Amino acid sequence: MADKKAEEIVETIKDVPEETVQEESINEDAETTEPEVQETDEVQDESLPFPNAVVVRQIKKGAPGKMISSKVKVASNQFLGEVVQSIAREMNTTRYSMVEMDDFLRATKPYRFAKELDKEKERVVEELERMRSDIDSLIREFQRKFALAKADDLSVLQKE
Repeated sequence: MADKKAEEIVETIKDVPEETVQEESINEDAETTEPEVQETDEVQDESLPFPNAVVVRQIKKGAPGKMISSKVKVASNQFLGEVVQSIAREMNTTRYSMVEMDDFLRATKPYRFAKELDKEKERVVEELERMRSDIDSLIREFQRKFALAKADDLSVLQKE
């Protein structure tokens, strides 16, 4: 009985045209190439320092309702990786074998105080603008006083 079923299967295989067999082999090749594409996507994800989903989630928190291009996602991920590497290099300069919180605070200081530096810049610019207006008013006052006095009135200052 099993022999009869095997013979029937062999007969059905022989009856199938060769074109169908080739199409199936092409489909099988396409299926085998599909996982390779997925692997290359995974390799690209592995080349990034952080999971893209985490970075995108943080970007969307800061820019809700905006669409984010894939280039921005990748560039943001790479930039964050560079920042982490920079912080790690700075923390590595500690003379101790263990990195402590003080080392972390020292390494992240430029990033944490960027806003404060911007505020300080605005304050200095405002102060300089005030100084400029004070100097301009002094110049106008000086010119007004000497415009009133004629050259003849200052003849006392001239040596004879």
